[in-house]
Amino acid sequence: MPNRPETIERLHEAFEPLPIRLQPMFGEHAIYCDDRIFGFVCDDVLLLKLVPEAEELWAELPRGEAYPGSKPYGIVDDERMRDTDWLHEIAQTIAATQPHKPSRARSARPPSRA
Repeated sequence: MPNRPETIERLHEAFEPLPIRLQPMFGEHAIYCDDRIFGFVCDDVLLLKLVPEAEELWAELPRGEAYPGSKPYGIVDDERMRDTDWLHEIAQTIAATQPHKPSRARSARPPSRA
């Protein structure tokens, strides 16, 4: 089931003023901060990557899967969604550990030999 538009809007509002981007992916969404992926939104639930650098922030979160058989992610419940200071800190902490999304630069064609 795809994410509802109101869920996506709620996430944008919760993370303001951070540079957050939600990218549609297989009917769900990847969520980025500073062009670095830090989680997913699946079935209207925010799932965070569980990186060691942010363990003190996610240690108490329940675990869930993005899809059956995926690695575990931290589930952000409604109470945590209201704690914008925590949301901002964990998003930035996780994102800082991730590589930048590669840009979609066009490859230059080599000159033709005539």
